[in-house]
Amino acid sequence: MNDIPRPPGRKPGENADALAQRLAVELTRAVVRAEKALGGTLDRRELARRLSVSPSSLYAYLNGTTLPATGVFDALLAALGVVGPEAGRLATLRDEVDAARRLRPTAARRSSGTLAVPRQLPLSHPVFVARDAELGRLDAVRNPSGGRAGVAVVEGTAGVGKTALALHWAHRTQGHFPDGQLYVNLRGFGDEAVMDPGEALHGFLQALGVTPGAVPTDTAVASGLLRTLLVGRRVLLVLDNARSTDQVRPLLPTDAGSVAVVTSRNRLDGLVIREGALRIALDVLPRYAARTLLERQMGAERLALEPRETDELVDLCARLPLALSVAAARTAAAPAGSIGALVRELRRARAPLDLFGVQDADVDLRSVFHGSYTLLPAPAARLFRLLGCHPGPEIDATACAGLIGDTEPPLALLDTLTAAHLVRQHTPGRYTLHDLLRLYAVELLDGGSPQERRDGTERLLRHYLDTARLADHHLEPWRPTSDGAPTLTGAQPPITDHGAATDWFESELSSLQALIAQAAATPGLEPYAWRLADACALHLRRSGRRTQRAAVHALARDAASRAGDRAAHATATRRLADALSRLGRPKDALDLLYETLRACRSLGDAEGVREVRLSLVRVYASCNDPRRAMPHARLALAMAERTGDPVARADGLTSVAQQWERLGEHTVALDHARRALDLYVQLGHLDGQAGILIGMGRAEQGLGRPAAAIGHYEVSLDLDRALGDRFREAHALEHLGDAHAALGRGEDARALWEESLALFEDLHHPDAEPVRAKLRTAQDYPPVPASSQLSP
Repeated sequence: MNDIPRPPGRKPGENADALAQRLAVELTRAVVRAEKALGGTLDRRELARRLSVSPSSLYAYLNGTTLPATGVFDALLAALGVVGPEAGRLATLRDEVDAARRLRPTAARRSSGTLAVPRQLPLSHPVFVARDAELGRLDAVRNPSGGRAGVAVVEGTAGVGKTALALHWAHRTQGHFPDGQLYVNLRGFGDEAVMDPGEALHGFLQALGVTPGAVPTDTAVASGLLRTLLVGRRVLLVLDNARSTDQVRPLLPTDAGSVAVVTSRNRLDGLVIREGALRIALDVLPRYAARTLLERQMGAERLALEPRETDELVDLCARLPLALSVAAARTAAAPAGSIGALVRELRRARAPLDLFGVQDADVDLRSVFHGSYTLLPAPAARLFRLLGCHPGPEIDATACAGLIGDTEPPLALLDTLTAAHLVRQHTPGRYTLHDLLRLYAVELLDGGSPQERRDGTERLLRHYLDTARLADHHLEPWRPTSDGAPTLTGAQPPITDHGAATDWFESELSSLQALIAQAAATPGLEPYAWRLADACALHLRRSGRRTQRAAVHALARDAASRAGDRAAHATATRRLADALSRLGRPKDALDLLYETLRACRSLGDAEGVREVRLSLVRVYASCNDPRRAMPHARLALAMAERTGDPVARADGLTSVAQQWERLGEHTVALDHARRALDLYVQLGHLDGQAGILIGMGRAEQGLGRPAAAIGHYEVSLDLDRALGDRFREAHALEHLGDAHAALGRGEDARALWEESLALFEDLHHPDAEPVRAKLRTAQDYPPVPASSQLSP
């Protein structure tokens, strides 16, 4: 039977009968060796009993007329003492006999003398973009090391283009697999029943020439036959839409030359660990590639007419290839064919996934997502649904614990979701899901119990509020609290110092802003809006986020107004005024502050009145109007003196000192400033120390003592950097440059001003312009005598 591929050791022209006879000879030799080892004749009946077969069957095995099953054959070799490489060689020979007996040549193959070459690849998508790196990695699989078949697993979320990548590469590399390409859709996800590996093997074996009646019913036997038939051949196997490793493993080739490419929505760790498969994880398309995909499907001319709408459509489709293709098809089919019309529909839709729906379930976005979701265990499914409560772009493991009401991060559940590619762990401990999956989670939540959504949202807000308060405490630990440092009742991120607190705020700022907006818009949850805004206020101020600072306090103010909480409304209004002042809107700030002053008086809130006075001082000072600022500063100090609160006294002294300095009364200013500094040092109040030291430096400069001013500025600068107060750091650098310029150190002054300017520009702050002016007019100053530089 010359048309059977010859594995290693096969002699040219050997047919099934010849192979069977050779196997019989080998077994006879094994029997003879066993009898020599025993020193007598081998009892065939006893051997048959040990193998659980009849004596006649054993004789048929030994003379080559009947082929034993693989399990019986392995037991026979063990009984005869055949082990190691010899046993492997005989097992291979047994499989060759089995394969040769199962193959029946057709007339066409008899005439050509070759096996039929299967060409089972379906059409690939006509539009394929990007994925160059992934294609390169697949190319490397064609030449695996170790003389074994190459295996690659293409994984990713539903609709991300796994099949498109596999088929594009398969068609591109057909020439490297002259013995054929096999393809099967394993139906791992969707409404159809999952394909059993035996069914897939049946199809593959028939494609390779095994007659239907000769296909083994046992999956393990059929798998062995497939591997045997692929020996010495170069065949590509595309195993599409696999659900599990166990479904795939029986279909894998083992001999070098063949390659298997598996696609799955699940993470098939077993194939990577045991079979050494190359894992290729697909993410959504880069922005440029998503736009290119639309361009190739809709035409560059149409996109050029609506460039902004095209960019928005890319975002609304979450750069998911399937969603982009559905959107392109929908736009092309619409009467007007307008991208803008579809964008407006998606913006207005109560259920945006409806607009990605089509009649074919395999490309209907909701159905595609549903296929992955329905396979989740109940606890993982609940966590996925509840992620619809989280409005931010990403979430960490401890917040997930808060979301489900657990005290420990649900790492096992998150691993289940990442393995199903329903969420992605983009950095250690932080998870995200693209916008369309988020919409699907929201739909699931909306379709269930309203109480589940309400409870999940409140648990999430409580977690973030507790954590934000803890982080805020570490930013300003000297601030007096009635009950000490905040504590968390649930899972707690590792926030134990200033640095960790700053890092947490930086990581969570987008989520915090979104949660404040969500709480402000949810009846009954409004208090979370102003409490979260309060907890974020210090970090927003120090990091120079002026616009975000104003936005969160505006949300807090609106929430307090809707909730009818007058005290919270007054506090939020004052904080909003402070933020507007930093944005260069002093008139708006003053209007709000005088409104707040009236509200605090009406409420009998003396502390609130004092805080408003200090805010008025800051606004008038920003307008360079110290005469109007001074009365408010003195009133704030007088109120603090009456209460005896040391922090309030220090703040009042600072406020008065700053106005005296602006009025040119530098000696008086220094007297107040030193008293404030002493209090701040006693309290360990670093923020206060940094602020008053700048004022002291300005007073020293006003008295003609720039060297003394430099000492104050440098200490303030160190504190500002330690606190992360970028706005004040920029001012400290500017003033430090002024002092060096006054001492004739032009180069030092320019370097400090340039550093200050870079900070102001990064903060997009208008105070950058005076620094630019100083740099434009800077010139070398003649050095001053050493005695002047050292004057106190």
